[in-house]
Amino acid sequence: MTKAANRYGVGKEIQAVKICHDFSQMIPVLFYDKETPEKYIKPAYFKKDMLVIEVESPAWAQEIIMRKPQIIDEMNKKAGRQIIKSLRTQLR
Repeated sequence: MTKAANRYGVGKEIQAVKICHDFSQMIPVLFYDKETPEKYIKPAYFKKDMLVIEVESPAWAQEIIMRKPQIIDEMNKKAGRQIIKSLRTQLR
């Protein structure tokens, strides 16, 4: 599928969707010490090595920033290569 996606020019879009989906699946694992974090944290988009995460409040943004190295590391492990180099948060 990757060759076909690249041939039709949608490889990067498919990759971005997969990264956002993977992050959604990892939220409960990454934030195991918080109650229902998936209600407050959602991936917004992935573009140019940066994952943008929507958060419900500044407190959740701070939580993301504190765990930034762990999140990047876990997501890159899941991808099998260094695909995410930075994170950014934005309020919903």
